[in-house]
Amino acid sequence: MKVFSKITLLLCLAISVGCQDFLEENPKNLLTVDDIPHTVEGAEKLVFAAYENWTEGTKLYARWMPLWEIGTDNMAPQELYSTVVAPYVTHTLTATEQFMYTGVWGPLWQGVADANNAIDLISAITEISEEEKAPIIGEALFMRALYYYHLVRMWGDQPIFLESVNSLTAIKVAERQSVEEVYEQVIIPDLIEAADLLPGSYTGDDIGRMTKWSAKVVLAEVYLTRAGWRRTSQGQMVQGDAKYYELAQDAAWEVIQNPDGFDIHTSFIGTEPAYARPWLEAFSSESLVEFGNLAGMGIGAEGEGLYLVSEVLMARQNLFWGNSPEVNSSPLSGGKRGFYIPTPDFFRTFEAGDERKEWGLLSKTTMADGSTGYTNPVFRKWADPAIYNGNDGVIDNDGENNIVLYRVADALLIYAEAVNEVNGAPTAQAYAQINRLRNRAGLGDLPLGLDYEGFKKVVWQERRVELHAECKRKFDLIRTNRLLEESNTRDVYYSSSDNPDYLGATVINDILVNAPVTTYPAHEHLWPIPVDEMTLNKSWVQNDGY
Repeated sequence: MKVFSKITLLLCLAISVGCQDFLEENPKNLLTVDDIPHTVEGAEKLVFAAYENWTEGTKLYARWMPLWEIGTDNMAPQELYSTVVAPYVTHTLTATEQFMYTGVWGPLWQGVADANNAIDLISAITEISEEEKAPIIGEALFMRALYYYHLVRMWGDQPIFLESVNSLTAIKVAERQSVEEVYEQVIIPDLIEAADLLPGSYTGDDIGRMTKWSAKVVLAEVYLTRAGWRRTSQGQMVQGDAKYYELAQDAAWEVIQNPDGFDIHTSFIGTEPAYARPWLEAFSSESLVEFGNLAGMGIGAEGEGLYLVSEVLMARQNLFWGNSPEVNSSPLSGGKRGFYIPTPDFFRTFEAGDERKEWGLLSKTTMADGSTGYTNPVFRKWADPAIYNGNDGVIDNDGENNIVLYRVADALLIYAEAVNEVNGAPTAQAYAQINRLRNRAGLGDLPLGLDYEGFKKVVWQERRVELHAECKRKFDLIRTNRLLEESNTRDVYYSSSDNPDYLGATVINDILVNAPVTTYPAHEHLWPIPVDEMTLNKSWVQNDGY
């Protein structure tokens, strides 16, 4: 038996559910088909393990995935940032960085392991029919594809594991395969098969599980990504094959035309705009990939609430834009809140009257005591209003927020962008999809007559404002080859004029809320392979620049 004082999380591949402190060459604790109930419910429990990694405890989107977005033109931490986020702010990231490793890399590989285990064990159950197995295996295939899709975009070349691994030696000798091979051998075929196996919708308590349209919308984005730019693990910027644009167009159109009732919301919910509904109604009919959280069920590593809210609303009682509307004497200084907060550049990118800004960027609220409170802008999608408002009894890291990863809105945007690329100009249908999103946000139609370049820039802008705080900005900037250009030239300072309630006689234009710009290095298109993995896999070569 070999003992590891700090076990590598890639070794989760050798364990069924969760990493252990000890590994054997042929682990005795590997689940077998005899260890699970031979029922539909037993099969479902296996696949549900692959769901949990996305928002469980402090994993991935529960806390650490937004580190990927830090330093882009959309998001930067508070100016008085902590050592936790310092490597991402100052672009001094190394292979030894803890939270990249334990918070993102590890849970992604755990998800691959959970999906592989589910596929292998469910396939071996003979007591349930192939018809009953099919959609559950479809869920596992979808999850494996989604985990690998994150891995290749964030770290480049990856080893390919398509079945459970029960040998330490097999892991130690696994070679990294090219990004192209991972897409063509794992991600794309898994999504295509998942779309064939999954139902178009669920009812009752099963609403929220992955459907055919979950697979199709991710597949559409995968094709869009394959057509775009990326940095290789060896350090070259390469552009994908334009043939993928047509595939993206077709997959996105299938989602738009789906017969199962998924569509963008166009009606208000109470006084809240239609745009807000996916975050106000759990598993709404616009949502295609969503992971749930439940406050009040424990916090920390075992909690069911969303830990991320604490990183958005740190020091929540320190009000930035004054303590009341009578702020004529306020110096506009005070609490600078959160690891993950909007930049002035992003705050000013919206058109006047855009409800996506009015709802999506919180800066004013009625506090629990009835007073008016102001903060620097924070992302509403990640902020629990009960915590933001200072309600009694709330716990700062126990948010009642779901993470919505993909919506029908994604399909509209993908379709419009792909159509423009395929035809060299926008079509009436491409215009229509963008106008649907603009109109529901309270904006008018796009001007007619845009050429290829003009429409492309419009779609990029619509993606920026529509999909904000959904961890898609850096991925978009990379595939359109704009990461360095946009991130290095963002606005740094807020102004008193950004606050419509500011009554002061003196305009203040140098309010430093976010961390200043540090030049984005080219090698941070990818993150470094964690040092523990490099130590285990002697043949691996570190990503260029690290």
